[in-house]
Amino acid sequence: MTTTRIRPHGAASGPGSGLLRSAKALMVAATLSVSFGAGAAIAEQDGRTNLRIAMPGTWASHGPTATNNFGARVIYSIYDRLVWRDFLSNPDGSGIELVPGLATSWEQVTPTEWDFTIREGVKFHDGTTMTTQDVAFSINNTYGEGTEPFAASGTIASVVAVDDKIVRVTTKNPDPALLARMATAMGNIYPQAYYESVGKDGFGREPIGTGPYKWAGRVTGESIRLEAFDDYWGEKPPLNSITFLEVPETSSRIAGLLTGEYDIVTSLPPNQTGPIDNDDATEIRSVAVENVHMITFRQSREGNVAADKRIRIRKAMALSLDRELMADKIWNGLTVAGTYDFPGYGEYYQNRPALPFDPEGAKALMAEAGYNGEEIHLRVVSGWYVNMDRAMAVGLEMWKEVGLNVRVEFVENWGQMGEDNDGYASSDNMWMTDPGGGLWFSWGREGGHRLNDWPEKGVVPDNVQAFGTAIEQGSDFETRAAAYNSLLDIWDDEVPSILLYRPVEAYGVRKDLDWTPYTFFWMDFRANNVEDNG
Repeated sequence: MTTTRIRPHGAASGPGSGLLRSAKALMVAATLSVSFGAGAAIAEQDGRTNLRIAMPGTWASHGPTATNNFGARVIYSIYDRLVWRDFLSNPDGSGIELVPGLATSWEQVTPTEWDFTIREGVKFHDGTTMTTQDVAFSINNTYGEGTEPFAASGTIASVVAVDDKIVRVTTKNPDPALLARMATAMGNIYPQAYYESVGKDGFGREPIGTGPYKWAGRVTGESIRLEAFDDYWGEKPPLNSITFLEVPETSSRIAGLLTGEYDIVTSLPPNQTGPIDNDDATEIRSVAVENVHMITFRQSREGNVAADKRIRIRKAMALSLDRELMADKIWNGLTVAGTYDFPGYGEYYQNRPALPFDPEGAKALMAEAGYNGEEIHLRVVSGWYVNMDRAMAVGLEMWKEVGLNVRVEFVENWGQMGEDNDGYASSDNMWMTDPGGGLWFSWGREGGHRLNDWPEKGVVPDNVQAFGTAIEQGSDFETRAAAYNSLLDIWDDEVPSILLYRPVEAYGVRKDLDWTPYTFFWMDFRANNVEDNG
């Protein structure tokens, strides 16, 4: 099967072409100034905007697989991928169509071999030309370095440069989700020579990719700056620079947007957006992201009351939470209770309901367990996840109502999290547009970053392994869909985590900045998704 497409991502007729901007419109965009580091004013002669984005924090490393909420926002502008997910194939930014990126086409030559034709003449930010050797190195290295959550996927056997145009990816078994994998950060491409010269840590501090914006520096605790890469292979970057400013206080981010200090602000609780809604020059653009906030149990921890499957305390904790009410009230009706079933899975989406609110059922499970009020200790990094502190305050009252003795400890940072607790606040992503993402990606397949939270640390239960393998290797839709549904059944029965809700990313944005947020944490400032009309 050969797949080709005339319109590459980022080209003038590429994904989201209905939103593409004329060069003339870009050239007349208002010139803004931005403060960086010591506060020097920066202006661009051709009139392109210096965009300023305020978010709660910045991240130290921006290697090709940076996946934390803050780092992911930055790297989407630095790197390109073999295959692109065209978010703008749906106008609301939730599209799942896969289109060419750094690969112009691909062909499945055998059940386990895929040949990718690599785009010619692409430049890295250091001026060197991308080669098929760089492509092969990037994908091999992503797995070999053990970088969570993409290491050791269990599917890729080898990646080799066949010649100066073709890269062959060989999988250990037929992998129906390979293209979806290559459309995640797993498919990001970077220069082999530079990476090997500076090492993994050095590369993360000063990354190089082929994206429309290049690294221009980080001031620890203050900001990260990217600048336009005008040798970009696609359409010219529409912005002169992007500065991500570290502004932890929500009120300060809002005030800065209202005064014109920032153009976009992120991570706003929906109940605090009134000043932006009421301002003539700003607005809120909200999207329920492909993520789920959750309480994950440390089942392998000795003495953890919630770890014993027989006594079902985990499920009692889940049933005693009215998660639909929490989603409605905490997120102002913008989202729903969480599951590992995402609309982004396309035809595999089951529209599966979350576990119900059933306090009497919770009490029955507790009685069956012989629960005598033993303390269940949860730990939360305060302020890390939007609205998590509020959710835990509500949850404590609901757990108390059924007789569960839950203690929530709030800590300042992840360094204080430790493992001396029964559970912790966390989140997980859909990861890719296939049911091989999400639950199986994180909790089952080799290298999954949640494996240590199973009862036998690092060991996947046999039933999870069986259905997950069927998803990963299944050759037809019916087989894969049935296995996926069975895996969701197991999850609801064993409750390794309480899935609270899909969080909402509420961005405050200047009204005259034409930009669409996506249903993932990526922020895209390529030419098909941004125009400054200010």
